[in-house]
Amino acid sequence: MDEAAPRARTRLELGALATLAALALAALVGVLAVADAGHEVSGLGVGVGVAAATFLSGAAFAVALACLARGRAEALALATIAATGVALDLLVLAVLLDLDDEAYGKLVGVAFTWSFFGLLVLGLALALPAPRGLAQTLYVAAVVAALAAGLVTTWLVATAGSEDGVVTESGLVPVDALGSEGLLRPLGVALVLLAALWFGALAADRRERALTR
Repeated sequence: MDEAAPRARTRLELGALATLAALALAALVGVLAVADAGHEVSGLGVGVGVAAATFLSGAAFAVALACLARGRAEALALATIAATGVALDLLVLAVLLDLDDEAYGKLVGVAFTWSFFGLLVLGLALALPAPRGLAQTLYVAAVVAALAAGLVTTWLVATAGSEDGVVTESGLVPVDALGSEGLLRPLGVALVLLAALWFGALAADRRERALTR
């Protein structure tokens, strides 16, 4: 009897394996970083920092896997898992090796940027399984706003330190090292629109569902 042909891995399996690999590496490197800390208090601080980064990254992992399980935005879900895994592992590795390289930091920043915006888009895709009418229009607009914000943020991170930046009066936003000052205002506009469109699409979808009951 012929042996059965090997079954091709589904996108959900690939996403789950990638997530497990990223988390396993982060855990291993994180434990080494805690053990390598010079003082007990420093070890606790490193552990808290790595755990916080892992939990924040876990939100993107969870939403991406949920989308893969439901067959929604699968390409974006896999890309978000990849970006999140790269960002998390590189960040934890930097903690262990005490890296202070500008290019390395920019790579981590770009990866976290797309992890964050991927999380927002995938979260909306989960909340709106089949948007119609106004909800669909607002959904598409939210995706466009997220893409625009992601591209601008990527450019700002990539060009950080190359030009004179801007220091906010409050000092709460550390943008003094960012280049392309003229893009800061458009980024703010894109973020405001993204937030409004995200929740607007959700409200419009719920209204549409209530009217069709």
